[in-house]
Amino acid sequence: MSKASVAARSMRGVLAGAAALAISYAGTAGAAPAAGEYGVGFITENTGPLAAAGVSYHRGAQLAVDEINDSGFIGQGVKLKLSEKESGSDAARAVQALTQFSADRNVIAVTCCILSPVAAALKPVTTNAKLPLVIYGATLPGLPQPPYVTSIVGLPGPQEVKMSKVLAETLKPKTVAYFVNADNEGFQNRLKAAQKVMDDAGVKNVGVVSILSADTDFTAPATQAMATNPDLIMVWTTQTPAAGIIAALRSRGYAGKIATSDVISPAPVFKKIGAPLAGIPFPIIFSSEISSSPEAKKFVEGYTKKFGEAPDTYSAQGYTALYYIAQGLKGLEGKPTREDLAASIGKIQSIAYNVYGGVPMVNGQAEVQNSLIANWTADGKVVRWENK
Repeated sequence: MSKASVAARSMRGVLAGAAALAISYAGTAGAAPAAGEYGVGFITENTGPLAAAGVSYHRGAQLAVDEINDSGFIGQGVKLKLSEKESGSDAARAVQALTQFSADRNVIAVTCCILSPVAAALKPVTTNAKLPLVIYGATLPGLPQPPYVTSIVGLPGPQEVKMSKVLAETLKPKTVAYFVNADNEGFQNRLKAAQKVMDDAGVKNVGVVSILSADTDFTAPATQAMATNPDLIMVWTTQTPAAGIIAALRSRGYAGKIATSDVISPAPVFKKIGAPLAGIPFPIIFSSEISSSPEAKKFVEGYTKKFGEAPDTYSAQGYTALYYIAQGLKGLEGKPTREDLAASIGKIQSIAYNVYGGVPMVNGQAEVQNSLIANWTADGKVVRWENK
């Protein structure tokens, strides 16, 4: 078959999938908002310390808007327009962006935030403005305040607990040391969840090394952790420190087991650090190489075609946030207000279209039901983790 034939066949498949999607989620006949363009404010984090993840969130949202508009997901003649303002993961800039979106009456909802403190800073602003805010990345429990503040992010606790149990059962470590952010409550909670599993399994805690999100030299912390001679080191920190800590441990000769969170899952992180990340398990709710639902495959195909690379777990979250907002709009008629949309979003009990295989919403918080344990291979692929 020629390349042109293959491309044509692939495009027919994508269009057929889009048409099926529009039919599957058409809802009650005639129940759709008035035709027109509805703005969604996206507070980007394409610069700053979390830019590698921020670009992924943003791209996932861009793809979702394209699909939603092309498929008629919300209704005939109803389209979304993504409006972006950069925050650089800075709370003050994010508040400024949200304030500007609030003043723009074409914007009916906003989505934002990788860092929990940034999301927390926006809560009073969005609630006072009665502007629906959907959190796409922050993981601190208790952030949602429906109907105006909701979160599509699967909280990390269950994922960390699942992985920690598997590691305790398969690796059978006798001792464990931990790294944690001293300035990030979300990662401190991840540490506590994992530590309880290890404690219950009888694994001795030989030390906790605290670092700051802005730290860049991890030679001394790596030496400190290695001095405890642990069978396993668990790294519960934000992305840049996690990658740096792992690289420092390996460069200083630590050959023992290491585990961490999904912060090392984006391809740019592996491209930067490389071999030291190979074989290190991390929990993840989406992987372009592993996730196999029809929705996941469609997402991977569309994302790869649009951006020239495979999506990661953060892309999936940005993608889900826009489908969640679109689902809220689908249930409305006439010219909806922000208050109408907030009420509709607040009533959603399950995100209808997602790449995870199921996303119940409980009190404005997503509860992603499926998680995987994965690792990077030496040649830069994400695969299911196996104890070797």
